[in-house]
Amino acid sequence: MKKILSLTLSLSMALSAGTFTAFAKDTPVAVEVDETVYAQLMENKWICDSNSDGIITEAELNETTYLNIDLDGINDLSWVSRLSSCRYISFKNGTLTDFSALKQMPKLRSMSMDNVPLTDISFMKELDLESCDLKNMEQITVAQRMDVLKWTAPDIWAGTSGEITCAPRNLVDYRITLENSDIAVFLNGTNTAVNSYEHIYGLSAGTTAYTVSLEGQDYYTGELNIKETPDAYNPQLHNTVVTNFELGYSNYYNPDPETGNSGQLALVNGTLYSISGSEVKVVETDVADYEYVYKRNYNGSYNYADMVLKTDGTLLLNGESIMNTPVRAMYEGYILAENGDIYTIVPKGDGFTIATVASDSKEWVEDCSPLYITKTGHLKYYSYKLTGDGKVSVFTGNTNIGTPVSAYKAGSTCYVVDGAHTLYELNFDGTFTKTKLADNAVSVGISEDYGRIEYVTTEGTTELIRSMGIGVSDYLSIAGKNLGIKAGTFYIHQYQERGIEESDAVFSYYINSSRTMSLSFLGNYCGLTNVESQICSTYDTAREHGYVYFLRTDGSIWQYNLDTQQWQEAIAGTTPIVVPEKIKGDVNADGFFNVSDVVLLQKWLLAEPNTELKDWKAADLCDDNLLDVFDLCVMKSELLNGMRGNE
Repeated sequence: MKKILSLTLSLSMALSAGTFTAFAKDTPVAVEVDETVYAQLMENKWICDSNSDGIITEAELNETTYLNIDLDGINDLSWVSRLSSCRYISFKNGTLTDFSALKQMPKLRSMSMDNVPLTDISFMKELDLESCDLKNMEQITVAQRMDVLKWTAPDIWAGTSGEITCAPRNLVDYRITLENSDIAVFLNGTNTAVNSYEHIYGLSAGTTAYTVSLEGQDYYTGELNIKETPDAYNPQLHNTVVTNFELGYSNYYNPDPETGNSGQLALVNGTLYSISGSEVKVVETDVADYEYVYKRNYNGSYNYADMVLKTDGTLLLNGESIMNTPVRAMYEGYILAENGDIYTIVPKGDGFTIATVASDSKEWVEDCSPLYITKTGHLKYYSYKLTGDGKVSVFTGNTNIGTPVSAYKAGSTCYVVDGAHTLYELNFDGTFTKTKLADNAVSVGISEDYGRIEYVTTEGTTELIRSMGIGVSDYLSIAGKNLGIKAGTFYIHQYQERGIEESDAVFSYYINSSRTMSLSFLGNYCGLTNVESQICSTYDTAREHGYVYFLRTDGSIWQYNLDTQQWQEAIAGTTPIVVPEKIKGDVNADGFFNVSDVVLLQKWLLAEPNTELKDWKAADLCDDNLLDVFDLCVMKSELLNGMRGNE
């Protein structure tokens, strides 16, 4: 039976100037669908009933972007052709096996089916699906699933990455194998990977075949083309160097004028820069360290702090000096004074005040709060609780561990090795607990791939403590290490507002072992030589241009305009390179010429095992590019003359 709702005419009469005036007002009309379907739509009324008036109209059905439907009692799907805006639809149960009506949904990109009794999914070939998930549907074979997949292999610039995309994804797990690993490899360092989650890195220009297989059977073979890249931009380096570099965010120095959110900061060679759109500005100089901290205040909201430690020990909090005593270090809002005392910043009003945490401390365990070493050499921990606006109660406790030789923190857990080679796990999640893990440990830390916390034993072996999950944001950086490259991702959301797909607004950069950076944006190649690190990406709303920033090895900051495809130096290198003067005769390169250099050269000339000259040229006192006994004689003579001259 069809549910047919007719248009209802509402009459209203008003008396004015002795006459009656009648007017008609349209009331909403429910969409004409089967009653069972309409009941399902009403169960999704928070999705379908956009104006919450209790009636789902034809227009509201057309505007629905996603829908969950239980097919029990539904025998016809022709109505889905009116879901003209729907991008995601989910079905479960029922008896339907004909889903051809889905071909009439122009924007459908994602679909899920759970316990649907269909046996033929070939209709999916005519859909433009990006993803499809089939649950509890073992009747659909691997061959059927593989048959509907479509493969796309983009052209990739050498030095950048790309993906062999599969549509719809999630339908089946498969393996991709690249034929020529001299042309391209996956970021895992091999020529094979499961699914297309691994990016493919172009090593050199050329074409390689790729094969899609599952359970030992090949299902598809295609070609992947790696394009030869243009020459990377290679401006002349300054005679300067990077001495320190740190990235952070800022509410005080660089607030976003539109949203009020924090903006990007970069600390390079003691100068703190704010980066916003196309502008780079100096906000502080003579900076030793910078930290961006936010803490929940007594009212439950957050206060934000830009903490700047100057080279003279002055600590600035949101631009104002807050300590009367010089500061040695800061970490996560805690402060280590030169005298060893530990303080913390405490939210007060919309700002902060300072509270003492420990006055019996000598130093803290670096990057491992809440641990500190007392003046008597014991390991203690600290904590505080906010008791009022600007007020805290502080607690310190003993761990009964001596001075640690190694420590590592992961979340609320610290791993500590003491001088007796004992490894402890200290947990500060709610209450303090201590667990002994080993008695033969030398050091503890994170593995090179960031996937394991491990310790080194007294025998020199490495033992696992626990595995670590790898976040999406770490994926490219970690995977890139397999190829000796640095990798990461930029995302400029404003490009989506200009009609660019999200997949294009997200793009990756790669810095190879020769320090050449490469990235591809909207199909265009961008390269820069002598790159130390990425800095950030920004967008200038006034110009409607996007930018990426990189730090070069000379300490200069370079900006690339993604829209005009132009490089510009934003900040020149600032710290001169100091080349130590060569000292004649200093073959062990310790900065001095003395008797140890003579002894070392003599051992080397006698070919004693494990003898190494750090700077052989310093011993070539005859200046003939040979080292022999004549150089040794001159060295002894020069040493004796120097000794006499100092008498």
